[in-house]
Order: sequence, then C-alpha cells, then structure tokens
Amino acid sequence: MFVEVHVERGRIRALLPCATGSVIRTETSTFEFPGCSLYPGFVDNHAHIMGLGEFLSNTRLDSSMSEQQAVQFLLADEPRDGWVRGRGWNHELWSDAQLPTRSSLDDAFPVVPVYTTRIDGHCAWVNSEALRRAGIDPKGHSGLLVDDDMLPVMNAIPAYSDETIQAFILRAATLCSEHGITEVHDMDVSEAAARITRELAESGKLPIRVQSFVRGQNGEWLEHGLLPAGGEFHRMAGVKLFADGALGSRGALLSAPYSDDIKNFGIEVVTVEHMLTQCNAALDAGWQAIAIHAIGDQAVTNVIDTYEALRKRDDAAEVILRIEHAQHVRPEDVERMLRLNIVACVQPTHCTSDAVMAEKRLGQQRLPWSYRWRSFIDAGVHIGAGSDFPIEDPSVLAGIDAFVRRIPRGMVAPWLDHECISQQEALFAFTEGAHMTSGMDYRRGKLAVGYDADFTIVDRDLLSCKPEEILETNILATFTAGVCRYSRHAT
Repeated sequence: MFVEVHVERGRIRALLPCATGSVIRTETSTFEFPGCSLYPGFVDNHAHIMGLGEFLSNTRLDSSMSEQQAVQFLLADEPRDGWVRGRGWNHELWSDAQLPTRSSLDDAFPVVPVYTTRIDGHCAWVNSEALRRAGIDPKGHSGLLVDDDMLPVMNAIPAYSDETIQAFILRAATLCSEHGITEVHDMDVSEAAARITRELAESGKLPIRVQSFVRGQNGEWLEHGLLPAGGEFHRMAGVKLFADGALGSRGALLSAPYSDDIKNFGIEVVTVEHMLTQCNAALDAGWQAIAIHAIGDQAVTNVIDTYEALRKRDDAAEVILRIEHAQHVRPEDVERMLRLNIVACVQPTHCTSDAVMAEKRLGQQRLPWSYRWRSFIDAGVHIGAGSDFPIEDPSVLAGIDAFVRRIPRGMVAPWLDHECISQQEALFAFTEGAHMTSGMDYRRGKLAVGYDADFTIVDRDLLSCKPEEILETNILATFTAGVCRYSRHAT
C-alpha cells in the first residue's frame, strides 16, 4: 500500500495518505520510495539463526546432485577445529535417490572426522573417524544417524567460540534484513546463542528483533538458568521441544507405516508423559509460550494430547501453545486444535520442496491431510508462517508464493490446490499472524499509530499483483524500530 509514515522514537506517530508511493519520515531523515508499497515488517516465526550462519559459513551441500559430488564439495573445504562439516544434502534430489554411505567419506577422509547433516537437519552422514571420536565402533555402521542418535557425534565436535557464534548470528541477521525480515522466532536456542543474541541486542548491533524459544527437550533451559525476559530487540519468549523427526529421513511419527517403508512408523522422540512434565515445569517457571515440533500425524496427536492436559491448569488459559510444522494432521485433530486454541506454525516452502517426497512417504490416501493451510483457516485454527531456515531459503516472498500458488519445484500446476490460500491471508501469516504466535501482536504487525515502526518496502502491491509476479518482487528497504537496516534503493 502507498502511505506516508511518521516515526518517532521507534514507533509510528502518524499515517497519512500518499498518492505516489511510500514515504518514511523519522526525526532526522526522510526516505522516499516512489511507486512502492509499504507493509508491516515481515516475520519468520520458525527459523534457526545460528544454523543459518553456520550454513552460510560451512560447506554447503544443497546443490550437490550425487553422493560423489557432495564428497567433492567437502574435499574443497578446510577443517574447522579439526573437523570437516557440511549441511544441506538431499538424497531425494540425487540421480539414484539413495542414501549416502560411510565408505565414500572414509575413502576421502581416512583421518579427519566428517559430520554432515541432511537438508532437514534430522539425519547426519558421518565417516568412521567421526564415529570413533564419539566412542562408537564404526564396524558395520552405515554412517547414518537419525535424530537422537546424532547426539554422541554432535557432542564430540568442539564447541564454537563466542566470537564464531557472534559472527554466525550477525551474518544470518544481515541476510534476514535483505529479505525484508524484521523479526525472527529463533527455535531450539542454546544458552550460548541466547546469551550472545542478548549481548548483540543490548549493544545495538542486531538489525532484527529476535524471539528466542530455548531448548527444552530435557529441561536444558532450567539447567542453564534461562527464564522469560523482555527486551526491544531480544526477548526470551518460550520453550521448544520435539515430538518426532522429519519426513525426509522417515523420522516423522505416523499412525500407519510409511508407504515406501512398510515396517517403519517413524520415531517417537519423546512420550506424551515426558512432554507434559517438561511443559508443566516451563509454566511453573513463568514461560508463556510452548512450541513443540510435530510433523507426522501421530506426533501431532501426541502434542495435542499434551496440550489438552496442559489446558486444564488454572494458569494455562492464555499460554500460547504452538505446533511447529503441523505438516500432516488428521481431520479430527484440526477440530481439537480449534477447541484447545492451539496455533499452527507452518512453513509453506516445505510443501513446495517436499511434495514429490511426501507422495512417496505417505501414499495417495493420506495426502489430503498434508500441508493443510486452507483447512486450518476455514476451521478457525490460527496459522503463523516461517521458513525453517536454513532448511529452506529465508525468502518470505517464496513463502507467500508457496501459500498462494503451491507449485512444487519441477511442476507447473498447483499440488493439492484445495489448500491454497489468498495473497491477503498469506501476507497476514507472515506479519500480524506471526506476531500472534509470540504474543506481540498488541504492538507489532499493523500499520497503526503507536505500533512499532517495523516496515518492509517492496516494488509492487503484494495484495493485488498477479500471483505469478510475487517471486519477481524486489525488497527495496527494511526498517526495524524506525531505522533503515537495509536499503536497495532509497532517495
């Protein structure tokens, strides 16, 4: 929309009509964007800032088209702290679609330990030396580790220094600004990442706002003394848990076996009882938001069972209960989510990336339960949107396009198009709707007097342009708290 915005002390002081484009006037500067539209700042409500910084800094395997090519990419890297690390391989895109083997890494790296993760972050491909460093006998081992089995090797890798973590966070946050993102809900945050994010925010170096959802699978937040805390650019917002793994690595927990692996139901990472114990501890400490990863339909049911028990507490009526991903949800569970006021935090580009793989894993009978955004909205279930970067690209425009057109890569027609949503609904999910999933919608997500001056300026009207033009849109500037954090073209 075209508008003139007056900003004072990081808040919107006045909104005036503007016939020629968008104008932002602060106490000291005027920024003019002729013919351009201004929107509330984009929000990514499920992402991994440290992971993105690491992904941008270590060997990227997302463009590898074979196991052999992935190994060649790793050979071009220099070890960091004695280890070679990579992320992003996806065997579903390889010509043979076969999982990689330990032997190929052993041949290339007989002495140096190698640790790489699949695109979803839920499966690791390692060599024998990495297994030995973790105290695991490599004899007969495939070199593949899924979910909790990854932990011994992860724990054997030297921890990053504070300086490296800071560099990762700043590199990722800068890229977010370039994508028009003004706020990120950072998931499964460690004590070190939370501490350094706070320090960057307090020193004025952080260009985006960060809501930290701290690691809580086994009470890690309590072990490190992390508690809810507020701040303008960094807020300790909630606790994060996992109920299952990912669909690509067949770790998502299903109620019936995988169509392409008929003896496998996926992985129940934790029980309902365990989740309830951790959630009750979090509420006892004053946390007001719980986020639990659930991809498979049985995992979603388990999380809803947990939340149903939690809602019986006298102090839980206003707690934000989130299901992260909610990719495969049975119809009866959609109804339960509405009744229990559970929000779905979805990542639309997972759908366009995963469609072909999802058909293999689930079969045609279960596909109607998949990535059901229209179903959620029509039922009255609130959705907020994110990308899950670095698993997906941090582009919000790609997310809006996926919501609206739902065309997977390599296809020309929408996939399960009855679940498409409108451009207005998609934009809402990445702005005010995302803020609602952290309880900040009372001051962010709208162009209204008194609201925070977080803006994204683009070169077309995202609400009225043709759907196929969404991906052609350019981010021209990003403002957080009334300060220009990124500008491609401003006069």
